[in-house]
Amino acid sequence: MAKFYQLKIREVKKEIEDAVSIAFDVSDDLLDTFNYKPGQYLTLKFKINNEEVRRSYSLCSSPILNEPLRIGVKRVIKGLVSNHINDNLKEGDLVEVMPPDGRFFADIKKENYKTYYLFSAGSGITPILSILKTILPTEERSYVHMIYGNRSQDSIMFNDELEELKEQYKDRFILVKTLSRPKSNWSDLWKTSKEQPFRKGRVDTEAVEWFINEHPPYAQNAEYYICGPGTMIKNTKKALKNIDVPNNRIFIESFGGGDSKDTTEAYGNAKLTAILDGETIQTTIPKGKTILRTLIDAGKEPPYSCEGGVCSTCICKLKTGKVHMKTNLALSEKEVDQGYILSCQSIPLSETIEIEYKK
Repeated sequence: MAKFYQLKIREVKKEIEDAVSIAFDVSDDLLDTFNYKPGQYLTLKFKINNEEVRRSYSLCSSPILNEPLRIGVKRVIKGLVSNHINDNLKEGDLVEVMPPDGRFFADIKKENYKTYYLFSAGSGITPILSILKTILPTEERSYVHMIYGNRSQDSIMFNDELEELKEQYKDRFILVKTLSRPKSNWSDLWKTSKEQPFRKGRVDTEAVEWFINEHPPYAQNAEYYICGPGTMIKNTKKALKNIDVPNNRIFIESFGGGDSKDTTEAYGNAKLTAILDGETIQTTIPKGKTILRTLIDAGKEPPYSCEGGVCSTCICKLKTGKVHMKTNLALSEKEVDQGYILSCQSIPLSETIEIEYKK
């Protein structure tokens, strides 16, 4: 069962016009509980409009530096929680927070000699920044090549921090910023492409291929970390596959749903048997409800965090029946083949469904 702890907000910092970072104080008795790997996330719980809501936000702090836990939160259009955080949270507030979790992280060790390629866009910078800030001071023989996409100069989160790292580790850290709609000054008209502080365009297949050709690996032991919206991830992975990068060297975290609206029809009033914390629960899944929401409405407490198909907290095993996952940004093909599903995204396609949550 998920356990939440009350953490006090140390600082709310406006990073750009539509995004803030939130730093939390962690008491000495919770330091071990809130220890984390670079790239992991926190799940926050709020009560908004008399409804409990949870969202997961990646940590942008580093576990090896003397800095507080910090997350970055960018507004989402009609985003219930992201707007609540940006509009209402302030220093001294208490927030219900689950300990760090997540499978997107780097295994960083002092003795490593690697080339890391980091690809991010928008608020996808948050876990990438955590990884970056941990690699550079820890792995003194490793190199980091990073491309970061945004709309314009004003939308670059953590720009000052990135520039400081670029200067501090200029022999081992290459940073390229790419902007889809850059703001131009008259003086920019006379600059050559090499003089521009950014590349124009998006983090797409062409940009990724150009980036790797321009900045080939120093160490042949290379790893590739991608975080951003779905289309950016798809294009980046395609470019990597074009140069025969094996799957076990590509690590992905998504900050968005699918590219199109899901129109799959669920089986109406399917019978659900769920094994949760040793209890066998039998109920009916109303049409339009996911397995997760059905259990919550029945007064049960299944594990979950983001409800966006991203974090994998709600993973369970399908033992009988057939389901459709509206979004799956967390499970590998191998895990799906083994019968694992995300209960927050699963709707029934058969008359009976039996699942079991892992302990």
